[in-house]
Amino acid sequence: MYNLLSANLRRLLLNKSYWITILFLAIMECLFGYILLTQNSTRIDLILFASLQVVGILISIFYSLFLGTEYNDGTIRNKLIVGHNRETIYLASFMTGTVAVTFICFIWGLIGGLLTLISHASINITISQIILIGLTCWLACISYIAIFNFIGMISSYKARTSIICILTAFILMLAGLLCYSLARPGFLPQYQVTIFQFLFDFNPYGQIFQTMSVDTMTLWKLCAYALSLITLISGFGIYIFHKKDLK
Repeated sequence: MYNLLSANLRRLLLNKSYWITILFLAIMECLFGYILLTQNSTRIDLILFASLQVVGILISIFYSLFLGTEYNDGTIRNKLIVGHNRETIYLASFMTGTVAVTFICFIWGLIGGLLTLISHASINITISQIILIGLTCWLACISYIAIFNFIGMISSYKARTSIICILTAFILMLAGLLCYSLARPGFLPQYQVTIFQFLFDFNPYGQIFQTMSVDTMTLWKLCAYALSLITLISGFGIYIFHKKDLK
């Protein structure tokens, strides 16, 4: 596992799309922060979380390109030849993605924190709540990695992997917005509202969306949903990848 993870991280450090993603997110955060400051808005939730609404799409782009080379260059086949088992290969890929989004979240938090200090934004929440919000966003980003890792490890073609991952990111965003609209009271019967609220909570986009204005109990619930999604997708992915004919 260590050798696989080390090799993957070295490839990640040399991956141009990853660094472009980080740079793009940093520019977006600074741009949104500047726009909010020019509009005399000093709400910390807007300054910190404005750019995260599209993080799923950004992750889908760089991670699908990163995974696509596994099959194109014959890397996975070579890993099997030297004795690594499929479960270890799958988990090493997932852990690489986890490290990648962890660094992305760190850069986002650092820039958002600096913008908050510069703008003298009003902070009406405690430090523990800020940490919990960050944890929720981090787990939501790992949920995206679990989904895209599943797609990348069972798809044998780089172009198809990229297309499916990017489309999935957009579908999750649109589905999240639809569920958010339908889950509002007064439009549908209560049992349907409950169903759409659950779908919104279980969606990584919905989890990030709700970190802007939710209470502590809801944040813990979103963390539990994210962990459940990560476990289910990864477990199912390992099962499918174990049966896949790599030729």
